[in-house]
Amino acid sequence: MRICRSISAVFPFALLLIASISTNAPYRERAVGAAWVAGTAQAAQKTQPSQTKTITLLDTTDSHGHIMPWDYYTNQPADLGLAKIATLVKQARADALDTLLLDCGDTIEGTPFAYYFARKDTAKPNPEIGAFNAMHYDAMAVGNHEFNFGLDAMWKAKGESHFPWLAANVKQTYKNGVPYVRPYVIKELAGIRIGIVGFVTPGIPRWEIPEHYKDYEFESIVETAKAVIPEVRKQVDLLVVIMHSGIDRDPETGIAPARAPADAENAAWELAETEPGIDVIFFGHTHRELPEKVVNGVLLSQPKNWGMSLSRADVKMSKDIGGGWHVESKHSQTIPVTSQVAPDPEITKLIEPYQAEVQKYLNTPIAKSEKALSGEYGRYQDEPLLDLIHKVQLEAGHADVSMATIFYPDIKIPVGTVTVRDASALYIYENMLYTLEMTGAQLKDALEHAASFFPAWPVPAGQRLRLPGYNADSAEGVSYTIDLTQPVGQRIRKLTFHGAPLYADHKLRVAINNYRYSGGGGYSVYQGLPIMYQSHEEISELLVDYLKRTKTVPSVADGNWKIEPPEALAAIERAADTESKRDANR
Repeated sequence: MRICRSISAVFPFALLLIASISTNAPYRERAVGAAWVAGTAQAAQKTQPSQTKTITLLDTTDSHGHIMPWDYYTNQPADLGLAKIATLVKQARADALDTLLLDCGDTIEGTPFAYYFARKDTAKPNPEIGAFNAMHYDAMAVGNHEFNFGLDAMWKAKGESHFPWLAANVKQTYKNGVPYVRPYVIKELAGIRIGIVGFVTPGIPRWEIPEHYKDYEFESIVETAKAVIPEVRKQVDLLVVIMHSGIDRDPETGIAPARAPADAENAAWELAETEPGIDVIFFGHTHRELPEKVVNGVLLSQPKNWGMSLSRADVKMSKDIGGGWHVESKHSQTIPVTSQVAPDPEITKLIEPYQAEVQKYLNTPIAKSEKALSGEYGRYQDEPLLDLIHKVQLEAGHADVSMATIFYPDIKIPVGTVTVRDASALYIYENMLYTLEMTGAQLKDALEHAASFFPAWPVPAGQRLRLPGYNADSAEGVSYTIDLTQPVGQRIRKLTFHGAPLYADHKLRVAINNYRYSGGGGYSVYQGLPIMYQSHEEISELLVDYLKRTKTVPSVADGNWKIEPPEALAAIERAADTESKRDANR
């Protein structure tokens, strides 16, 4: 009956021909008629439309401890976080039958909220992982910041996860159990086998304390993929990569930077170029949004960090006559978190007790400020808040000189009470303090590197004035000027220590953070120098301890360094004001 329906659907006249074959006809005629019917049925089967199904892939990345829609530094609501993402996920699942939810890492670190439950109250289950479990994630790529609090904290979070952590390019001594990181996982959805391969940026040793990644090594993503992608490809119908590594090139032109890190920190584009066997790549790490890009036939997408958007890829799969599935078409987009997106009630209820505990802690008074202070210009001139960081590093590190910067220029300290929240905003990363033995020549090299982030003056015709970022460290304990009329490498002038010229062979104890020691920001001068002191607490915690003890915030900077000529500094400040206004209007 099924064959006859097929024939009638494809060739209506076939039934007439079948009816015309009499049972009294010679055997040869009946055989020919039967053969024709069978052939027609085969032809009909071959020309029927193939069975199709759509697999919907949802992805987040770099949530960095943002669950509730809240800015912990300003103590104001914000349009971000997993609670709002959960609402978008539920909406997507409502209109897509076959869905996977994935993440590209940097999950358990990044806010005072995350810090509190990694360091202050470690007995409770990790709230970020709790939110991920409640949202029913299917897999997560390991991020570099998963290592920030050390292996015990990472393994605790991993052990609480109801989903696998993936990183194929991790070489490890661990073979099983919670410490073991799987390279990939294969899931079956709607009869379709889906391979999910994870990668982590191999730059971790440049940024992290060695004991925080003990017995893990990080290999090239592209080189590792040469073996693992074909291995997975032969087992699956659809191959998806989730990677904590970005695109280190212009996404429109594909032009790579002139100088890239030797460890290929960002390799998403290169991976797509070299492994066309991949169907979809979700990536992160760079905190940039890319809704859709096709490279060498591979679909790429990156959602915005901090839970500010959700990537969605819809992959239409077709089943061929042999029973195998293949990708017919694919498309991706990013769905923004806006003020119209309500936080999910389930996630909100889960996190509210954590939120209340953290807010109480952050509101704890620890010091007083005689006047309102800001970090707005702290990267361009000596400021009291920058001097506060230096004071803490000099004292805790028993150092002669301190090197530091303002990481969060939007910080504002009010007149009067200073809280833990204010101190947290002054130093937003989980860096440890190192004190190194350096020579005067090496310190000058470090200062010259810091000065290289500033623009030339006057600004060359046709170029835009470039504002320095958080890699432009300043120093305390020495005095100097940065002359922007001079070429890079010759900008540090009038460098003195205790009022006398700093000689090249003078030995100094210099306080820096561990990120700089491992070469972060291009400070290769620090690498391998003798470590005279290493803190057991993060610098942010040292700041809190200092303010609790001294009860005061410096209200005046000592002015030990400055930018010359004055008109260059004025132009930089005008550019900073313009950028600040533009950010406020976004």
